[in-house]
Amino acid sequence: MNKKRLIPIISMMLILALLFCTSCGANEAEPQTEPEPVEISEPINVAVMNGPTGMGMVDLMGNENYNIEVFQAPTDAVPKIISGEINVACVPSNLAAVLYNKTEGQIVCVSPMVMGVLHILGNGVEAASLADLKGKTIVSAGQGGTPEYALQTVLQNAGLEMGKDVNVEWLASHADVNQKLLSEEGTIAMVPEPFVSTALAQGAGAVTDLFDMNTLWSEATGQDFPMGVLIARKDFVENRGSDLQAMLVDLKASIDDVNTASDEVAQKIVDAGFLGNADIAKAAIPNCSLTLYTGDDLAKGTEIMKTFNETLFNLTPQAVGGALPGDDLYYAG
Repeated sequence: MNKKRLIPIISMMLILALLFCTSCGANEAEPQTEPEPVEISEPINVAVMNGPTGMGMVDLMGNENYNIEVFQAPTDAVPKIISGEINVACVPSNLAAVLYNKTEGQIVCVSPMVMGVLHILGNGVEAASLADLKGKTIVSAGQGGTPEYALQTVLQNAGLEMGKDVNVEWLASHADVNQKLLSEEGTIAMVPEPFVSTALAQGAGAVTDLFDMNTLWSEATGQDFPMGVLIARKDFVENRGSDLQAMLVDLKASIDDVNTASDEVAQKIVDAGFLGNADIAKAAIPNCSLTLYTGDDLAKGTEIMKTFNETLFNLTPQAVGGALPGDDLYYAG
């Protein structure tokens, strides 16, 4: 081919190549737009317990979008949840099903929030297996709730009958249990974090961790052990769904922050009144098993709760309010 005819063709190819590269570069450099933050239409009324669920929400406290009330016992929050005064609450896992049945389906289970945190401690007590607790008394709080049914399940798995082979003394709160555990030698107590870390720190070596209920539950049932769950009123989910979505984003960020167990987080937990010592708070956080199942993980959280409710229903229907909840209990996103 004539060289003079080749020159325009080569020139055109170079120009096209240059334009192509420039176009690619422009696309690569194009800034990514951040999603607009979702604004909450009005403050959300939230109930949490004085324990891990409250600790998980510590970054939401003081935020004008949330009116957070801390309760010492779930029974204190129930009337406000039923009346609708509370929009969202963190409660013992079985209480989600109980309230669903009590309100004829007006409760939605959003996600497990706290996985297994129960332990059996002893003050000057030795026990190598649950069989060693035969004839003993365990002090606990949470009668009619997850602690009672979890204890009943693991004792049955060990061939022991609660109330016959092992007695249980039920107190009003975990704080009351810890007070008895620390003050009376020979006491056996079942408490959740952060009360476990508090008792071990204040027990000066006399208080020891005898059994991890999370391990015992898994051995008895072959499943994960959800201790606390995030629930919402059905009317809130239906009428203020975008507010709930925005809260889940904030809550996930708060849980992720708390799970860092930094000095700053530990101090925030102390300042919020959940614990009186930052060192204890820092030690307790990793054992609080704080989580939130959202987005792609939502189905996993639902499966955990369904299996849990089925286990309790088979143990005693009363544990979930007398009837196995329908699928509308579980949040669909």
